[in-house]
Amino acid sequence: MARDIVLGSSLPRAAASDGAISDESRLAALYRDSARNLSRYLRKRNRGREECDDIVHDAFARLASKGSLDGLQNPEAYLKRIIRNLLIDRSRRAATHPVTVPLEEIEPVVRPDQGDAIELEQLRMQYRAAVDALSPRLREVFLMHRVDERSVKEIAAQLGISTRTVEWHVAQAIVRIGEALDRK
Repeated sequence: MARDIVLGSSLPRAAASDGAISDESRLAALYRDSARNLSRYLRKRNRGREECDDIVHDAFARLASKGSLDGLQNPEAYLKRIIRNLLIDRSRRAATHPVTVPLEEIEPVVRPDQGDAIELEQLRMQYRAAVDALSPRLREVFLMHRVDERSVKEIAAQLGISTRTVEWHVAQAIVRIGEALDRK
């Protein structure tokens, strides 16, 4: 069977007995020559192998349903356009049709692990112990600033110390509490 290339087309054409060329044989040759490249093209777009093969198959099915392949200048580019349209269709369908999962496959919502609650309580106790271990003045300034939410200026005015000293006390308290928590 003789093969030649139609002018203006990259589709291989197989000669039939009367010289006419069947679209079916041209489509088969195109599939044989292009399917692997088209599948790779899809995999580069983070698609799974099976999904790629399905999309390529669907693209060729759409091309076959088009009717005549005459007039196609670049059939592989045309197939890529079909593939892009198929991807758009799939994403539209996915957006409008949420995925449903049978109830038996859904894992029940689990309350927080008791170990987490115990660990959190231990951390709170360590924090309280670290605050209690501060010197009286550091603890007083720190609690006024963090618990009572007073400004540095308010604390300085109430205790009769400079704002710079208040800032130093707060910073020292934070460092010492952090060190105490790191040790435990």
